[in-house]
Amino acid sequence: MDGTNRTRLVDYKTEQPTAVALDLVKKLVYWADAYLDYIEVVDYNGKNRHAVIQQSQVSYIHGLAVFENYLYATHSDPSIGNTMDIFKIHRFNTTEPRTLTSLGSSRGAIRVYHRLTQPKVRSHVCEKDPYGKPGGCSHICLLSGSYKSRTCRCRTGFSMGSDGQSCKKPKNDLFLFYGKGRPGVIRGLDMNVKSSDEHMVPIEDLVNPRAIDYHTESGHIYFADTTSFLIGRQKIDGNSRETILKDDLDNVEGISVDWIGNNLYWTNDGYRKTISVARLERASQTRKTLLEGDMSHPRAIVVDPLNSWMYWTDWEEDEVNDSIGRIEKAWMDGSNRRIFVTSNMLWPNGLTLDHGTSTMYWCDAYYDHIEKIHLNGTGRQVVYNGKQLNHPFGISHYRNSIFWTEYMNASVFQLDLTSGDVTLLRSERPPLFGLRVYDAQSQQDCVRVEQGEA
Repeated sequence: MDGTNRTRLVDYKTEQPTAVALDLVKKLVYWADAYLDYIEVVDYNGKNRHAVIQQSQVSYIHGLAVFENYLYATHSDPSIGNTMDIFKIHRFNTTEPRTLTSLGSSRGAIRVYHRLTQPKVRSHVCEKDPYGKPGGCSHICLLSGSYKSRTCRCRTGFSMGSDGQSCKKPKNDLFLFYGKGRPGVIRGLDMNVKSSDEHMVPIEDLVNPRAIDYHTESGHIYFADTTSFLIGRQKIDGNSRETILKDDLDNVEGISVDWIGNNLYWTNDGYRKTISVARLERASQTRKTLLEGDMSHPRAIVVDPLNSWMYWTDWEEDEVNDSIGRIEKAWMDGSNRRIFVTSNMLWPNGLTLDHGTSTMYWCDAYYDHIEKIHLNGTGRQVVYNGKQLNHPFGISHYRNSIFWTEYMNASVFQLDLTSGDVTLLRSERPPLFGLRVYDAQSQQDCVRVEQGEA
């Protein structure tokens, strides 16, 4: 039960297994196949397979349970209406299924509630130790092979200590993190494709976390949950979850942390098209709109506090004119606003800066390519337009790599800027949203540079 020793019990003459149930005493596995219209059984070793019943009456089974001599099943035939039948079948002396009741529901699971369905053992290895830890494990104790052996596991975002029992807090130096929907969550991701470490406790119970950023000094991940009309934050160790802004937020799809001034910038694509700012602390009491109007659909935003500029993308839905999409910039107080990049641009999504080389990268979801330009306005060129780009959403840079998310394909890719090689880092269920590299050193280095120049 710790996930090891994965074994295939049945791999032929099965099409749509829709329900499964266990006989814990006799060590048998029962399952129903909705396509082949049968209920069959096999032992824990994958042997002695045989049919219990096979007929049209056991098609469309969605739930299955075992108790004593009977199988109990939920059955719903979509051709005869929105009803669900519950019936039982004698599993050793098979007769016609006996219908117990009919319910006004299309499908559902079924369980038998009885103390005999969860037999006890006198003692087991996951019992709490004198310190209240199950099996001596800091977080999770999982049975391994029998109730006499166990494996310790850590909650997502923590790593196992060398003793195999204790769990260490997340590393907070360098990792990727991204937002996704259905369900809404923000997850961490190691930049080494062979590692499964997530480096942060996931931020859960969200809907559409489309925009994300971070602040190294406080250890916070900031996020805009567009559908919930809020901006919030949580520390990478899972603590201090809070909503910092919730009023007058229509459609926030870009946020950016000024780690030197300790401010948060965001775009708002609502009735009023705006760029706003607030303090990281007491945000709701210190917010101010810096720019309003003359924007179609403001999206991503990044700030460059070392040089006092902010940059943001502006979508245009008119596919006839491909010169309307643009990237603008202004000083971080909202003054000196000007167009930075336009032409051959329609749906500029993600935006990221390489402070070391004074270069900007962005992805365009209409043209399906990644471009770059120097911050002095020269050297614009397409960096990558390969087949992996179908609807890029978030983008981030680290050293010699570009990382991006695919919105509908729900993939995270890495592009090596030297070789041009592309690596798939993770596949998810769609949709995927913003992506950032959490690089604690970059914000610290930038602060030291600023202090040194001062």
